[in-house]
Amino acid sequence: MSKELNGKFKDDWRLSGWYEGELDGKTFEYKKFVTEGTNDHEHCVFCFQKITDLDMPDVDKYGYYATDADSVSCRWVCKQCFNDFAELFGFCVATDEDRKGENNA
Repeated sequence: MSKELNGKFKDDWRLSGWYEGELDGKTFEYKKFVTEGTNDHEHCVFCFQKITDLDMPDVDKYGYYATDADSVSCRWVCKQCFNDFAELFGFCVATDEDRKGENNA
């Protein structure tokens, strides 16, 4: 992990060893998950909460999607984990201006 954990996150199971900092400082967009092809869900990279547009119990329909992540398999963060870890890992939220720039690029 890229950060030395202390305080309230020291014993947090969501940070127990596998996260290597690949989303540190990344920009995210809060959006609804939409099934594409055979991919009907994703999981939060921290807590593994299912994020899907399927009508199922105990799932999130929306999440934070890393628009500039290097890996396609490591892009979704649930709302709870995003709120908990945004400051620790330097997450940013895309603004309307950011999205306009992407459309004009």
